[in-house]
Amino acid sequence: MAAAVVGLRARGRGPIIAGAAIALGGSVVAVAALVLTIIDRQAAPAYTLAGLDVGASLLVRTLVETLALLTLSGVCAIVVWRRPTALLSLFLFLWVAFTWMQAFAAPYAVHGLLVAPGSLPFAEVAAWSQKFTGDLSLLGGALVAMTFPDGRLKSPRWRLLVAFVILDLAADMLIGLDDPYPLRVGPMAQQWVPATLPPVMWPIGALLSFASDPVIWSRQVLAVAFAVYLVMRLVSASGDARLQLKWFAYAGTFFTVTYLLQQADNPPSFDWLPEQARQTVQQFVGSETAHAIASWSGLASSLAGLVLLPIAIGIAIVRYRLYDIDLVINRTILYGGLAVFVTGAYIIVVAGAGSLLGQRAGLNPVLTVFAIALVAALLIPVRSRLQALVNVAVYGKRARPYDVLSQFATSIGRAEPADVLLPRMADLLREGTGASRAQVWVKLADRLQLAASSPQPNGTQTYAPSIDAVLSELGPGARAEPVFHEEELLGALALLKPRGEELTSVEDRLFRDLASQAGLVLVRFRLVQDLRDSRSRIVAAQDVERRRLERNLHDGAQQRFVNALLALGMAESDMPGDTSRAELVDEASREIRAGLAELRSLARGLEPPLLAEAGIVAAVSDLADRAPIPTTVAAGVLPRYGRGIEAAAYFVVAEALTNAAKHSNAGAIQVSIREVGGWLQVEVSDDGKGGADPGRGSGLVGLRDRVAALGGRMTVVSRPGGGTLVRAELPCE
Repeated sequence: MAAAVVGLRARGRGPIIAGAAIALGGSVVAVAALVLTIIDRQAAPAYTLAGLDVGASLLVRTLVETLALLTLSGVCAIVVWRRPTALLSLFLFLWVAFTWMQAFAAPYAVHGLLVAPGSLPFAEVAAWSQKFTGDLSLLGGALVAMTFPDGRLKSPRWRLLVAFVILDLAADMLIGLDDPYPLRVGPMAQQWVPATLPPVMWPIGALLSFASDPVIWSRQVLAVAFAVYLVMRLVSASGDARLQLKWFAYAGTFFTVTYLLQQADNPPSFDWLPEQARQTVQQFVGSETAHAIASWSGLASSLAGLVLLPIAIGIAIVRYRLYDIDLVINRTILYGGLAVFVTGAYIIVVAGAGSLLGQRAGLNPVLTVFAIALVAALLIPVRSRLQALVNVAVYGKRARPYDVLSQFATSIGRAEPADVLLPRMADLLREGTGASRAQVWVKLADRLQLAASSPQPNGTQTYAPSIDAVLSELGPGARAEPVFHEEELLGALALLKPRGEELTSVEDRLFRDLASQAGLVLVRFRLVQDLRDSRSRIVAAQDVERRRLERNLHDGAQQRFVNALLALGMAESDMPGDTSRAELVDEASREIRAGLAELRSLARGLEPPLLAEAGIVAAVSDLADRAPIPTTVAAGVLPRYGRGIEAAAYFVVAEALTNAAKHSNAGAIQVSIREVGGWLQVEVSDDGKGGADPGRGSGLVGLRDRVAALGGRMTVVSRPGGGTLVRAELPCE
C-alpha cells in the first residue's frame, strides 16, 4: 500500500490525490480514535501523569495523541504531494501508516474486548497488532530522521546504525511473542485486555527470552547514537541543508533525552550492579520523583517524536524552502484562517446570541443578516492582519519576494531620482534576502562605482575595476549579479550573507529578478552621473581654453602690439639715434601685421574659415593634406549641415588625426564621411599599435560630450595591435 501511494505518478493529479488521501486518512483515524476514547473513558488506563487524576491524565494524553495524528498526517501529505517518488516520502508514509494502526487499534481492542466484548469484529487481531505496529512505527520514524532532508544517510558507514536499529526492533517484536495473558495495548499509556497471542508464536518468544535485557539496553544505546548522528549531520552540513537540519536536530535531540528519562520508573535490569547500588536504584525507581519524571517524560517523548519532529520537517519546508511551496502554504493558512473566522463569527452571532434572544423574540433571520454584515465589514481588516501574521510565519521578519519587487516597481513608477532609488534598492535587496550587506555598483567609463550600500559603507572603496574585484572586496561567500540593459553591462548588484548562510532558492530568484529590473534605474543614474561629469569637464575645459587663449595672447599678439606701440612712440618723440623715423614706422607696421596674423591663427584654431566657407568635406580634406601621416578621405557629395554638426564632425577628425600622429605609430589613416539613415557618420581608423584608452586625456572625453550634446554618440575601438577606430554619429536634422 505504501509503495502504491508513494509511487503515484509525479505529474497530473496523482500526487494531489495521494496527499489529500493521507491528510483525510489521518483526520479520520484521529476522529475515530478520539470517539472511541471518549466512549470508553470509564476504562481509562490506571497509569496517571504525576499530579493529575485518571480523567485529567486521559484528557492530556488524548489531546497529544490527536494533535500528533493530525500533524504527522498533514506533513506527510505535503511531502508526498510535492515529492511523490522520493525515498523520504516512502519512509514518512510508513511511519504515518503504522502510527495510524497503533493509534486506532488500541481503543478498538479496548472497546471490543474489555468494554463491550464481542461488539466489534477482529478486536483480538487489533490487540495482536499492538505487538508489531509500535516497533514498525518507530522504524519508519528512525528512517525518516536518519535520511532527512535529502533521503540519504550522512555517509555509507552509517548503514551499520540502520542495521542495528532494524535488528533491535525485530528482536523486540520476537521476544514479546510469549507475553502472557492478558495483552497490553496502547501507544502512550498501556492497559490490559483479555487476549493473548496465538500459542503457535509462544515458543519463538520463549526461545529468545534470554535476550530481553540486552535488547532493552541496546535500545538506550541506539537512542544515544541516534542523537549523536543528528548532531554530527548538523555540524557537517552547510547552506540550506544546515538551516533545514537545525530545527530537526533540536527536536530529535529533545526526543532522545525524554525517551531515556521515561525509563525512570521502569528501567532495564540492574542485576549486574553491586547489591548496595542496586538497592539504591530500586529505591529511586519506586519513588514519586521517578514516577513524575517518567510519566511527564513519556508524554514529552510522544510530543517530541510525533509532533515536534513533524513540525520541524514543516519548518524546514516553509522557513527554508526545502520543497519550494512557501506560497502554497501561505495561501492555505490564509484562507483556512479566513474560513475559521467566517465560521466562528456566524456561530457566535447566530448560535450564541440566537439561543438567548432569537427563539424568544423571533430574531433568527435578523441575526443571520447581522452576522453576514458583520463578516463583510470585518473581512478585509481581518484578512490584512492575518496576511501579515502568515507572512511572518512563512517568510520570517524579512519581506516577501513579491513585496520587494512590488515596492521597487512602485518607486520606479513614481519617477523618483536615481540617488533615492539606488539606496532603496540596496535596502530592499538586503531585507528580502537577509544579507548582512547589499551593494549597488554602476559602470562608469571602464570601471565600477559604488552607487549605494546597505548598511552605509565604512571605509569601503568606492571604485572597482571589475565584478571580481567587487566580490573580493566583500569577502568569501559574496554573490554578484550583473545588470544589463539592451545587452550592455550597466553595473551589478552584490550581497554578502551572514557567516554560515547561503542564498535559498527563493532568495536567489529574488536576487536575479531584482537585477533584471534594475537596468532602467542604473541607466537613469548613469545619465545623471554622465551629465554631472560632463558639466564638470565642460567647466574645466573652458578654464583650460581660457588660460590657453590668455597665454597665447599675452605671449604672442599682445607682445607684438606692445612692440609696435613702442616703435611708434619712439618715432613720434623724434629721439636721436641711428634708426630713422621711417624705419621705426616700418617696424611698428611689421609688428602689427604679425600680431594680426597670430590673432587670425588663434581664430582659425577655434573654427577654421574653410569649414564655414566650403563645408565639412573640404575642411577635412585640408586637414588630411596637412597631416604628418598619409591620410585618405572617402566622402561623397554631401549637403551642408548645421554649424554645430559640421564643427563637431570636424573636431572629431582633427582630434583623431592628432592622437594618431602622437601615439599610434601608424603608417596610414583612413577617414570616412557619409550620411546613413538620417545620421552623419564620421570614422577615422589607423593601422597603428592600438591600445588607446578613451577615458584618459581630455580630448576624446570632451568630444564625446560635444557629440552627446547634439544627440549623437561616439565610440572608440582600440585593440592592442589592431589599430584604433574612432566613430561618431551625428543627427543630420
